Amino acid sequence: MKFTVFGLIFLISVAATCLLYGWLESSVNMMEGLRQLFALGATTVVFSPFLLLFIALTVGVFIGTPLLVVAMVATAGGFLLRSNAVTVSRSFALSFVLVAVLCQFAFMLFAIEQNASFLYGRPRVHPTAPAYVLAFLAGANSGLNLSVAVLIIRKLTARTKSTSNIP
Repeated sequence: MKFTVFGLIFLISVAATCLLYGWLESSVNMMEGLRQLFALGATTVVFSPFLLLFIALTVGVFIGTPLLVVAMVATAGGFLLRSNAVTVSRSFALSFVLVAVLCQFAFMLFAIEQNASFLYGRPRVHPTAPAYVLAFLAGANSGLNLSVAVLIIRKLTARTKSTSNIP
């Protein structure tokens, strides 16, 4: 049961990252374009606050949406594990996060290099950043998502000590 719940959380994290990958590429494109606003002879410095707002929006969507989805699945999985009286040890949680982040990094690196069709919303102009940088950012996002998921599940499945001495 425990492996099923954690496997589902991993798959949801990968799917959410693939669905919102275009937001990551768009934000990296805008960050690369930010340098041009401050180049010699650039007269459009007035628009840099708007560009910074759009960068913050796209990064926020790329980070926040998968985090919310994974947290909801982790809550449901935590209640399911709690009803079956299954606990999650700290070592299992840590190893799950490390292995899942490395697997997602490798998966995203391969998908970016192959220009996979399941990476939705990619802009026509791809960033000049190397594929491993984008895969690292996607892996870091999954590390955050999965760490929050493990924290939620560990809190929900923790055994509480009974403090009542009533016979």
